[in-house]
Amino acid sequence: MLGISVYFQDLNLKYLEEAKKCGAKYVFTSLHIPEEDYSDLDQKLPLFLEKCHSLGLQVVPDVSPVTFEKLNIPHQDYKQLKRMGFKALRLDYGFDDYDVIKELQKDFYLMLNASVVNDQYLKGAQEAGVDFDKLALTHNFYPHSETGLSLEYFQKKNKTFQKYHLTVQAFVCGDVLKRFPLYEGLPTVEKHRTMNPYVAAVELIHDCGIKDILIGDSEASISTLKNIQAYMDKNIMHIPCHLEKEYEYLYDQEIQVRKDLAEKIVRLTLPRTPDIPIFHNTIRQRGYIVMENKLAGRYSGEVHIIKESLPFEARTNVIGFIHPEYIDIIDYIDAQTTIVFERI
Repeated sequence: MLGISVYFQDLNLKYLEEAKKCGAKYVFTSLHIPEEDYSDLDQKLPLFLEKCHSLGLQVVPDVSPVTFEKLNIPHQDYKQLKRMGFKALRLDYGFDDYDVIKELQKDFYLMLNASVVNDQYLKGAQEAGVDFDKLALTHNFYPHSETGLSLEYFQKKNKTFQKYHLTVQAFVCGDVLKRFPLYEGLPTVEKHRTMNPYVAAVELIHDCGIKDILIGDSEASISTLKNIQAYMDKNIMHIPCHLEKEYEYLYDQEIQVRKDLAEKIVRLTLPRTPDIPIFHNTIRQRGYIVMENKLAGRYSGEVHIIKESLPFEARTNVIGFIHPEYIDIIDYIDAQTTIVFERI
């Protein structure tokens, strides 16, 4: 499922509405950020909770001892959190008592901090009777550059979690408004800090088996949210690109990929057309969109996406290119992918 994050300094109720339309289910928030001004929380929090409730968005507060202080409720008064309307909690740390976990599961769907959970903990939880159907593991995000996880370490941790068939959640950056005070993005995996969040999300889903993608920062673009949701739901991959004028008819079509995957190109199942004129022959760079011309004989009209740079080929016309920010998305195209070329 898709989730966004909201911080009260940047609270934007309109963003909640738009995110819901895009398919968002979760709204993550933190009530223990040292740099955030909570002086008007008593005014903003009811508005926020009411809006989320009306939209059917599940609010997930990151809970630590400081949370209760910020909410002006007694320490560890979880019943009050329930009365306030919270139905899910992300437990930041210090929840090693399985009996406490089981008690909280009577009222909440729980998300544990994946960075402090290991195989031994999960074995113990299973033996103690913790309900794994009401449990997810949520990775941290990392506000400071160079502090995020390596992809290799991230995947290794997830293999342990997935043995127990648990939902694993991870964060990607926003592409509209980064979160204070560093404004350096809030990814789980460090390599994603400088990547387009849509491409980062596709990698997490395709290569890492992540079921829930959360935007860590204060705001992501509507197109990013829509595209992540489309890939999650139906394996539809929107690819922002430029197509030459004669080939603009290819925009916004749902195009299937051939099931027999080629090594160096992606072959699309568009109908072939005989006698395509020779046009714009050049070297074929990674990310180029090409069409075979009449020199290719019965392959004339076949459309490909170039996966790795290839030499000049007289029988191949270059008809467009993928936006440079999205080129790496082609690494995750498989036989089940549906392609939609999207106008830049």
